[in-house]
Amino acid sequence: MTHERAKEGVKRSLAATHALLRRSSGEGRAVILCYHSIHPRKSFRSASPALFGQQLDWLKDRAEVVPLAEIRSPPTNSGRGPRVAITFDDGYGDNWDFAFPLLVGRGMPATFFLTVGLLEQDAAVIRRFSEIRRSSLDDVRPLLWEQVLEMRAAGAEIGAHTYSHPNLARLTPSEILDELERSRAILEERVQAPVTTFAYPFGKPRRHVTRTGVEAVASAGYTRAVALITRAVRESDSDLMLPRIAVGGDDLGTFAQKVTGAWDFLGWWHERAPLWAVQALRPGDDRL
Repeated sequence: MTHERAKEGVKRSLAATHALLRRSSGEGRAVILCYHSIHPRKSFRSASPALFGQQLDWLKDRAEVVPLAEIRSPPTNSGRGPRVAITFDDGYGDNWDFAFPLLVGRGMPATFFLTVGLLEQDAAVIRRFSEIRRSSLDDVRPLLWEQVLEMRAAGAEIGAHTYSHPNLARLTPSEILDELERSRAILEERVQAPVTTFAYPFGKPRRHVTRTGVEAVASAGYTRAVALITRAVRESDSDLMLPRIAVGGDDLGTFAQKVTGAWDFLGWWHERAPLWAVQALRPGDDRL
């Protein structure tokens, strides 16, 4: 068994134990989900189209799906389970091919955070994504700007995800600001509308998101930003550091556990574990 599979097995065992102890429907929670690719075969997909459809149907029956901007608003349906916002990172073409039709068919809102250099067909950025995802150039094929405009016209929110998807924690303050301002300026020109929502690349606190990065996001004019922290949104969370739960090939049972809170123990780890311990568990991430 590989290191990644062994680690995933431990997570699932802990989550199953936590779920038995909690036995919660998730009511009263506010959860932001993070997807990337929706595709039948890609190795880095968040879900297949069939599984994504099942997850959306589960949410339709047991949650209140809301736009990201309303995730902190009071529930409109008591007893409806958690409030959930759906987001996508990077801007892959399969978001249009597979994810968006399934969302539209169920009348569900979503936010798409776009890496602008990928959509601008910047060769260096495309190569970077191919390396990050360990995949072919075709697998990281981006959305077309015409598709983005159609998605926005249909009600999707469009947010920024930098220009080249760097680990912001490894950049100087001026380099961070350049990534933030450049991507926002191009996005606003392309969609002809203000862009004030941002997703941190990679998104883990301290490893990828630092105080310097958060301050730069505020300076660049963004009013809401999301990270990757496996837990629900709390009242104490800053609007510039909202937690999201990553969906990565989860079967329906695991997906339900994540939404209702059985995996929230990982949020503690993401935010409080010694940095050396986190880096030891994911040594390959130094390349990011």
